[in-house]
Amino acid sequence: MTRTTGVKRLRGLAAALGAVGLLLTACDPPGGADRLSADCAVVLDGSGSGADSDDGFRAKEKLKDTLPGFLTDKKCKYVSYAPITSASVASSCQVPRIDIDPDADKRSERETLWAQTRVLAVAGAEKMLECARERQPGSDVLGGLDRAAKVPREAGGTFQVLVISDFDQADPDFRLSKYKLVTQAQRDTAVEALVTDRGLPKLPDTTVFRVGFVMRGGSTNPERVEQMEQFWQQVLAKEVKVDVDDGYGA
Repeated sequence: MTRTTGVKRLRGLAAALGAVGLLLTACDPPGGADRLSADCAVVLDGSGSGADSDDGFRAKEKLKDTLPGFLTDKKCKYVSYAPITSASVASSCQVPRIDIDPDADKRSERETLWAQTRVLAVAGAEKMLECARERQPGSDVLGGLDRAAKVPREAGGTFQVLVISDFDQADPDFRLSKYKLVTQAQRDTAVEALVTDRGLPKLPDTTVFRVGFVMRGGSTNPERVEQMEQFWQQVLAKEVKVDVDDGYGA
């Protein structure tokens, strides 16, 4: 797919989401059903390691398998999107945030509405993944989280962030594969190299759900998993200060 075609498809999705919003706002305020409330985001790895083949961790497949359940389990009202590319913060990939449970819709039974808008939310994630793969593919995971940190938050509760990535940070300034992570001193060196000059994402009251962590070709290396687990726990839990959850599986 050419870059021009990709841009047109993203614009088409934005127009479709906008049209849905206009239809929903034409209705009267709701009556009093249980409502969705959470702010959520999906961060998608467009690097080659997420290829949909035996050589990758199959990012698109994991997206389809996990995102619908995530949106339901976390009662996501708003869903925002962020790419992981070689320069995630500066990436031109943009997909508009979607409101799964719009206040302007008057119906009291909302399950049908949610089913429809969740389909759109998954489609938006697929478009973001396509864009991330086409434009500067790479694996600036921390930058992807920084993009997620900058999206609007309105609900006031815990920010629920689903990250579909193997977390093998690789960008022009830092490649995690070059660092030994066996000892605490080695991990400290790698963490300092990663965060120096770029800083840390601001993600208060956030839980990060990892899908695809340290996977390659559907398998894992136990020693490297443990080392990267310790590295990312130090980055995410101690430095960024978010909760980390692998409950959605590999």
